[in-house]
Amino acid sequence: MFFKRRKLGTTYTRSPAQNVQTAMAGNFSKVVFTIFIIITYLVILYVVVGIIRFLGTEFGNMPQETRVIDLYNSPYNFPVKVAGIVFIIFYVFRDKMTNR
Repeated sequence: MFFKRRKLGTTYTRSPAQNVQTAMAGNFSKVVFTIFIIITYLVILYVVVGIIRFLGTEFGNMPQETRVIDLYNSPYNFPVKVAGIVFIIFYVFRDKMTNR
């Protein structure tokens, strides 16, 4: 169902339904993009933790039986995950006024 623009004098106005439709389309794409970026961020973080585990076991005094998933789920890594996710959400959903 398409809505026609009404002419008010020399300018065109949009109906409220068109404004809602535009806002929903923009926000839906932002949500999908945010989910994709967060998953990518968590995968990259897992790879970085794997590199840290390798360097710690080969050159440091970290035990050889340390698993990457244990380091990834450790309380020390939790703030890094949360801070990254909050930053991504803030970056994607920031106000349009800051985009100028």
